[in-house]
Amino acid sequence: MKRSPSTLTLIAFGCLVWLIVLGCRVADVVAQAGATSTRAATRTAPRPTFTSAPPTQPPTDVPPPPPTSAPPAAPTRAPAPRSVPTRTRTPAPPPTPAPPPTADPYQGYFYRISQNTCTSGGNTRIIGTVYERGAKVNGIRVRVSYIPGGEAILPDFITGVDPNDPKRIDGSLQGQYRLGLQEGGLLEGNWYVFVINNLGEQMSPNANVHTDGKPGCNIATVDFSHD
Repeated sequence: MKRSPSTLTLIAFGCLVWLIVLGCRVADVVAQAGATSTRAATRTAPRPTFTSAPPTQPPTDVPPPPPTSAPPAAPTRAPAPRSVPTRTRTPAPPPTPAPPPTADPYQGYFYRISQNTCTSGGNTRIIGTVYERGAKVNGIRVRVSYIPGGEAILPDFITGVDPNDPKRIDGSLQGQYRLGLQEGGLLEGNWYVFVINNLGEQMSPNANVHTDGKPGCNIATVDFSHD
């Protein structure tokens, strides 16, 4: 039986409508899927949590690499030793020792004893001369005593006067004195002779003289001087 064109047209039209509806449905599904993926993408991603990994340890069964041997150094030529002249240091001279202290011949006095000798004779005397810078000096008082610096046992003698006349200056006795302990005889004794000034102050050390009562030391010569 032959179908009428209207029926075929209806069938074709129905298929077309179905296809249109199916296409719309598919488009709607695709649109929903895109919207869902867009919303998922816009959500804030959760902060990742870091888990500390255990420290990495080198494998114990792997041997260390062998040491790299350095290339042999090229032989170097040692410089020839240079002779350095030895400087000899001249030693410093030793310090000059201080001279020993000189004994004071004056012993703190103005005059010193420049001579003290004794000879044998028929009288017991002490004679001598007083010098100042080599010149014989008159007017100097000389004393004799039993003790050092003691009282006079005879009148003090003034140099340059006549022993027999103390008031007269004798030009031949310039600077000389004479103390007669015993004229015309020998007397044993221990005596001290020294120079004094007009105030009685001692001006020289004490010269000790020991005379004999027999030939020996009877006439002593004691000189005083100031240089």
